[in-house]
Amino acid sequence: MIDIKKANKFYGQGEAAFHVLHDIDLSIAEGEFVSIMGQSGSGKSTLINIIGFLDDEFKGEYFYYKHPIHKYTRAQFSKLRNQNVGFVFQNFKLINTLTVADNVGLPLLYAGEKRQAIKKRVKDVLEAVGLPDASEKKPQNLSGGQQQRVSIARAIVTNPKFLIADEPTGALDSQTSREIMALFKKLNQKNRTTIIMVTHDEKVALQSERIVRILDGRILSDKKVGA
Repeated sequence: MIDIKKANKFYGQGEAAFHVLHDIDLSIAEGEFVSIMGQSGSGKSTLINIIGFLDDEFKGEYFYYKHPIHKYTRAQFSKLRNQNVGFVFQNFKLINTLTVADNVGLPLLYAGEKRQAIKKRVKDVLEAVGLPDASEKKPQNLSGGQQQRVSIARAIVTNPKFLIADEPTGALDSQTSREIMALFKKLNQKNRTTIIMVTHDEKVALQSERIVRILDGRILSDKKVGA
């Protein structure tokens, strides 16, 4: 599904250029649940931006379902991102003036879907994340864990090929973190949703299938959990 070869990333130009990623080789198969771990400044967020089609200014090759997307234009990258990736963030990024249903339905609205179809799909995904009765509530009236569930519902409403979860449990207490991780595992196992998760929490990472560790812009190790 994802095959990155010798990816390098620089910030700045000439002598002032900062080499952030060094010859990254990474393959992720469809249906995998992968954690990317690293300290602050290790390059994991930069790598995630490349994987999620947010950054097209890198050196190296990126094949997505064998398509050479490193040759794509910025407009093609944007289209690819909108049609293939769902994002889950640490701070939820919900719009407090909108209802839960409207927050979840926004990606479909932007995609030009009809309102009736949006309503049905939103109902289905809210049930899938365990919030069947929250559609008319406002995000600020929900707990942190509930808000993250809404964020996940919004991320999966378009049936993306893969999810990128950036520190999805970082703002949550331990019990809520376990609930959110259980939800990710359910999405991965039941729906075969490919999940790529950034975390600095070892306990959280160990709940995925595979851990990729990054240090100073280089892959330190890439192992199956329990191997």
